[in-house]
Amino acid sequence: MSQIMGSIGDVKKSLIEYMESFIGNVYEPGTYIPDELSGMMKRVTVELSREVAVCLDRRNRVVAISLGDSRSVSLPDAGGKRSPLRLSGIRLLHTHPNGSPRPSEVDINSLYTMRYDSMVVIGVNTEKETVTGISASMLTRDERGDFSKKALIYGPVLPSQKKALDMLYAEAEEIDRAAPDRSEDNSEEEVRAILVGVITDGSASDDAKTELRELAELATTAGAEPVAFHVQKRPSPDSKLYIGKGLASDIALERQALDSSLVIFDDELSPSQIRNLEEVIGTRVIDRTALILDIFAARAKSREGALQVELAQQRYRLPRLAGMGTALSRLGGGIGTRGPGETKLQTDRRHILRRIHYLEEELEEVAKRRSMMRHDRAKRNVPVVALVGYTNAGKSTMMNALCDSDVFAENMLFATLDPSARGMTDSDGREYMMIDTVGFIRKLPHTLIEAFKSTLEEAAEADLLLHIAESDAPDLEDKINVVNEILGEIGAGDKPKILVLNKTDKPGAVKDMPKGEAMSVICTDAVSGTGIDLLREAVSTFFSGNERELTLLIPYTEGWALPYLHKNGVVLSEEYGGEGTTVQCRLPVEYVAKVERFAVEE
Repeated sequence: MSQIMGSIGDVKKSLIEYMESFIGNVYEPGTYIPDELSGMMKRVTVELSREVAVCLDRRNRVVAISLGDSRSVSLPDAGGKRSPLRLSGIRLLHTHPNGSPRPSEVDINSLYTMRYDSMVVIGVNTEKETVTGISASMLTRDERGDFSKKALIYGPVLPSQKKALDMLYAEAEEIDRAAPDRSEDNSEEEVRAILVGVITDGSASDDAKTELRELAELATTAGAEPVAFHVQKRPSPDSKLYIGKGLASDIALERQALDSSLVIFDDELSPSQIRNLEEVIGTRVIDRTALILDIFAARAKSREGALQVELAQQRYRLPRLAGMGTALSRLGGGIGTRGPGETKLQTDRRHILRRIHYLEEELEEVAKRRSMMRHDRAKRNVPVVALVGYTNAGKSTMMNALCDSDVFAENMLFATLDPSARGMTDSDGREYMMIDTVGFIRKLPHTLIEAFKSTLEEAAEADLLLHIAESDAPDLEDKINVVNEILGEIGAGDKPKILVLNKTDKPGAVKDMPKGEAMSVICTDAVSGTGIDLLREAVSTFFSGNERELTLLIPYTEGWALPYLHKNGVVLSEEYGGEGTTVQCRLPVEYVAKVERFAVEE
């Protein structure tokens, strides 16, 4: 992979190798604009009519080179993590092919957001093949000691006078020494992310922020701060960049001005699209799937959850080995790269295949254990009720309210990753097993559905589903449809279900909703307890409607009957008499015929 960042797809290999020969070079300390370096930048700018940017550290060593187009260049963030009260330690030199040696507004914004030691502009007249002038801009501090957006500009000076700028060499360290001593000096900066989506059906909202609301919630959950939103309407996604080249170039410029180090797309990208986007934008690009996998990695607490998440990550990573571009060249972590079992980014294909095979074997054992547990519940004839729904709809809080339990519940996406089971007893003494499941979401990655197969089977094997929906959600109907579609994918689409509209005590909550595929609709608020007794009664009514309560007189000669009743029903009482055992029981209707001849008329 080339060491040169930016737009290099159509550049001759010889020119790229020429630029690469400068990376790592160390120039004489005190020389602000080395002659050899400015000569290279002029030559490249003239040949390509494009901007070129070079980063030097305080040792005067070239640490990065980036190639742009005729109007902009993706500026590399080569300084690493430093306090927001100090400069980055990087001096950035870049050319203007339009001949102007003066810094543009974008240059000054980038100087401020990237906290460069200085921003040097070399004006190049590409027609006359001459340098028109050179300027240098540096940040200043306000009265509180914070960096000001008003930069101090030196020059422009003629090329023959550029040594006059050598006096600025030690200025950055002076500016750093003036940093105020405040506690936040050591605070870690939040990842700033630009969010991007494509709409192909013409139904996009005019407000990009609204259209990408859910992606913003996911980004925030992962620890990123969304700073810009873009939704592009087009007939179909671009095969190379997913978005148009113009928007990609605009984002490259915007991420410099906003000091963004991450761009997140709302759909799954191909390996080549990720690589191409990173070359154009100049920073790390991840898609919705990688973001969701990252959140799951942070939420996985149990061994089963960790295995499932890693399997999904490895299946996602395998076809992307050759196309992860900038992400694979980094040794550090970050959003979209963490997860259980991950020890390095540049994992080879053979290792991943071996790891996938191991994880699949381990999860097969987990699936067997879950199957045995379900078989045990079936033997004890304990009805199973699974809580399903969109992420953050309140399933765990609802389970706590129904079962008087203390399952972890939090107002965040995917708070529940590992399914939990609790018992519930109704007013008639019937016992039920309530199972909390992982939340669903739009565009749920297929790798996750496959990896969480054993967990999702809890919903597919349940006797009744409680579909929990957030009644004050602005897109309530869409979320209900998403859950129904995913239930169909996992083989639970035909299961009987009750639609539970949760959080109905909130302003703007929907109080009436067509039941659609559900048997009934019940309004509740799990926090205040509104409607919880009504929901318990609905669950009890469902199962009692499938049962018959019987009084049977079992002759002592029919020794099989009593064990049959205990196995398939609930025995309420047994009384031994002279003619046999009088039993009161509840029995599912499909088991009644075999013992109906022992019924006693009351």
